[in-house]
Amino acid sequence: MSLKFKNTDRFFLELTFALIAFGLIFAFTSSSHESYRLTGFFWSLGIKQLIAFFIGFMLFILFWFLNYRVWFKVTWNLAFVILIIMILTVFTNIGKTSGGAQRWIDIGHFQFQPAEIAKFSVLLLMTRQLTVYKWFEKKSYYYIVFALAIILIILKQPDLGSAALLVLLGLQLFFLFEWPLWLLGSFIAIAAYGGFLKIQTTPYQLDRIKFWLDPFLEPQGRGYNLIQAKYALGLGSIFGSGIGSSIQKQGYLPVSHSDFIFAVIGEEIGFIGVSVIIILFLTWILRGLHLINKTQDKYGKILGTGIILLIGTQAVINITVATGLMPVTGITLPFFSCGGTSLIVTLAMCGILFNVISTNNNEHN
Repeated sequence: MSLKFKNTDRFFLELTFALIAFGLIFAFTSSSHESYRLTGFFWSLGIKQLIAFFIGFMLFILFWFLNYRVWFKVTWNLAFVILIIMILTVFTNIGKTSGGAQRWIDIGHFQFQPAEIAKFSVLLLMTRQLTVYKWFEKKSYYYIVFALAIILIILKQPDLGSAALLVLLGLQLFFLFEWPLWLLGSFIAIAAYGGFLKIQTTPYQLDRIKFWLDPFLEPQGRGYNLIQAKYALGLGSIFGSGIGSSIQKQGYLPVSHSDFIFAVIGEEIGFIGVSVIIILFLTWILRGLHLINKTQDKYGKILGTGIILLIGTQAVINITVATGLMPVTGITLPFFSCGGTSLIVTLAMCGILFNVISTNNNEHN
């Protein structure tokens, strides 16, 4: 089976490259102050992001030309490896603690976050389960139990945001691909009750809800991040202060280059600029779903849909957090937020997505 560039949707490719380009620009501008604080050099974090881009882009090309059906075969192998790495990260000294969470492994001058690959592994488990088994078959639940084991370890780090993201991804896929509504409703009820118990028994999670509803209860404490994010968006007004001219990134807004990068974008390019970014994301999601819907292969359709939903849901969560519509979760903005592992995995998944689209276009030409 030959795979050629001509079988790729050019508009979807242009949308992807536009998101990547904008992402790299704002990764550099949003991280300049933090880079200088850490290293005395304005572009150190931006250069790390650029290196991650080159690694991710190589995987993008590789996976574009690697038949996506190979992921069906390696689902269990990858899941076992990821589960072991996650266990080592959380329960041994291999994992590095930062910000109260044990999520990272140091590799030289770079930090590697296994949870980003774990997200993809959980997606593969869900995709294979939905492809091979029906909801009433016993073997179907092996995949769900294994995926839940990975999610629970992510929760243990603790990383409630990523765990909730994966549960939400599963519910979206189950809704779209054949699970009965009564069973889906049961899963939603269980997930909601589990999340409620987790928040109720974890003081800092409960505080996130409290200070999200009214950040001015503690403006110099636990409501500080959200208040500063809103200030950044307000300072941007209609047209923004100019790329690179953010005031809030200069030590006022924490993690301005990662979790709250959207607020910095809003300050620098204003309402008009962020509207363009949001339209880009929405167009990317809708165009991707339109192309994937043409796929006749069931596994390819579910895998491609899952990748689009995973990236798209993260974008929605990050943007709603930065604008105060959701409590702070720590979910990064795909393509934009500084974080090498996140960018590499995102680009790798995009490569798989383009292979699904290109392969099926080729088969129907």
